[in-house]
Amino acid sequence: MAAGKGTRFGDRTAAMPKGFIQFNGRPMIERSIENLLSVGIRDIIIGTGYHKEWYEALQEKYSQIKTVFSPEFANTNSMETLYRCRTAVAGRDFLLLESDIVYDPKALECLLTDSHEDIMLASEITKFQDQYYIAVDKDFNLLMCSTDKDKLIKETGEKPYGELVGIHKISDCFYQRMIEDYETHRKDNLKRGYEFEIEDIATGCHSNGTIKAQPIDRTHLCHIQERGMVPMYVLKLADLQWYEIDDLEDLAFAEKHVKIA
Repeated sequence: MAAGKGTRFGDRTAAMPKGFIQFNGRPMIERSIENLLSVGIRDIIIGTGYHKEWYEALQEKYSQIKTVFSPEFANTNSMETLYRCRTAVAGRDFLLLESDIVYDPKALECLLTDSHEDIMLASEITKFQDQYYIAVDKDFNLLMCSTDKDKLIKETGEKPYGELVGIHKISDCFYQRMIEDYETHRKDNLKRGYEFEIEDIATGCHSNGTIKAQPIDRTHLCHIQERGMVPMYVLKLADLQWYEIDDLEDLAFAEKHVKIA
């Protein structure tokens, strides 16, 4: 997922996309590509938008890359980018990653070897800003995600289980449900983030794109499959080295504290 403008980096992203910001001397996107190749991934689809030519140029170095352009990137959000990739995905299960994260490749190995078909990767709460909190049910299936910690506690009755990393394993079944739901509301909901579409499909509680519009009816969780929802298992790696880098403060913090090669 690499369509965004990365405006919080200011002049650093005036002429290039955020994924090419260097973490300890290497662009974040190339680190991620090398991680994917190291675990045997051979088809890499990059959803592009802002300065798409930078990602297109990577195809000369990595033959495994295919790019898909989202022409309305400036006025849409990540679910639109993911929607644009539907033909390229072509009925396959896949890993979904954001372009602005650095992470230990063991995260990918854990997702690929876990038996659950649909997984949201989580960690302990480590970010000093812009945390994305996750609540789970007793079976560690996704219950709610929100940037508002107090709201999450109030609506679920649960403390945050962990923090969203920005790496998922998505089955074709789950993805098709996301696409169908998004198409239904697409015209009026182009600013929708993919994480809220995941939440809706996994829980059946329609969110408004930032936080839940209505309190969660927790009794529905015992009947997820009966109602046609597709559970999203939350896998927490407590000691995972990773960071989402949105601005220069994040970059400085990550280069000081995240210990990856």
